Formats: sequence, structure tokens, C-alpha cells
Amino acid sequence: MRHLRAVRLLTAAALVVPASLTGWVLAGPASATAAPAACSTLSGAGLTSTLTNCTDLANTGGKGTAVSKTGKPPTGTTTIKWNKTGTTTLSFSYTVVKASKCPKGDSEITETGKVTGGTGAAIKSIPKGQKTSATVCEGKSVALLKGTKFVL
Repeated sequence: MRHLRAVRLLTAAALVVPASLTGWVLAGPASATAAPAACSTLSGAGLTSTLTNCTDLANTGGKGTAVSKTGKPPTGTTTIKWNKTGTTTLSFSYTVVKASKCPKGDSEITETGKVTGGTGAAIKSIPKGQKTSATVCEGKSVALLKGTKFVL
């Protein structure tokens, strides 16, 4: 009787342990599900902007300077120099929104793109191929549309 009970316990353990390990392996590391970096403030004039209130402090330093170049409409590129943590380069396309939510006189512009490269710690959390998005109001200056973020 004791022998039968021990066999049942060992069988149960043999079934439970691999099942729990499989769940752990399938889930992967916690960082794989982390939210992408995002900045809640973007301000500037012309093609140079300052990004602040950025998440992922270890890899963005919390802020950066973005320099954009427009290409053949509706495309462009941006290089962001983060606060002592490296750079991120991206390409984007943009659309001018007809029903603008921006202040009078400003145009609402939606930008979507992808990361094309980077350097330093920033490339760890903002890898090549990652999608980007931002909605900005552009007039005499450039700023994020109220309540939105620049997502990297």
C-alpha cells in the first residue's frame, strides 16, 4: 500500500513539474512583454524637437533631442539623441488629419514609422524594426496633440 502511494506521488510530480516549466518557457522573460518606450512631451520648432517625460529611464535617460528630415512627401527620417544613453533612428510617413483637434491655426499630423537603427543602451528597448507613432500639432511650433504620446 505504501509503495502504491509513493508511485502515485512520483507520477503526479512527474506530470506537474514539466507542465509548470513549459508555462515558464512559453511565457519568456518579463522584459519581452514590457511596454514600448514613450515620451509624453514633445516640443520644438522646425525640424528639431525636445522629447521629455520619457519612460524606460535606463535606456532613454528620460529625455532626448530629435532632428527630423523630410523626404519625398509624405515621408521622413528622425534621429533621436537620448540623454547619455545612445541614439535611435527611424523612418516615418505622415498624414494631415482633416478634422483637426489641434488649436486653431495648427495642423494635426499623424506619423507612423519604424526604427531603422540605433546605438548604446537605447537599442536594447527600442530595437530595429519596432513600430513608432505620434500625433502632433504643427504651426509656428510643434507639440504632441494633447493627451497623446510619442511611442517608440
